[in-house]
Amino acid sequence: MQQFSLIDFLREVGRFFNVSYMISKDSVKQRLANGLSFTEFTYQLFQAYDFFWLYQHKNCKLQMGGSDQWGNITGGCELIQKKLNKSAFALTTDLLTKSDRSKFGKSEEGNIWLDPDLTSPYKFYQFWLNVEDSQIGKLLRIFTFLPK
Repeated sequence: MQQFSLIDFLREVGRFFNVSYMISKDSVKQRLANGLSFTEFTYQLFQAYDFFWLYQHKNCKLQMGGSDQWGNITGGCELIQKKLNKSAFALTTDLLTKSDRSKFGKSEEGNIWLDPDLTSPYKFYQFWLNVEDSQIGKLLRIFTFLPK
């Protein structure tokens, strides 16, 4: 993004996105009712450009994420189609939630990482030891290759 001023970014990327279409996406519609900042609204442009850049420079043709990112990820597919006339693909999985139904994500409190620099082995062990019993089946299906 260093080569872009905000005006350049809007000219090069923003012109490919229709505001009515952006507002109609479920991820935006759901948050509009509770208040949506301009930053949150335009995030889909930045994520779309990120996918576009990865497509061009790293031959990345698939972006994966949680189901809450569907609109942002497909925005990248659309940008690639409009600017390059090429196909890119999106794959989302069910959103991983905690027992209180709050998002389990990298920017949320209480998350864990496989990287010991981000989550100590002790904290990693404690997380699994303290997971509610009702969550175990779901987490084992997601984080292991164990058969049903």
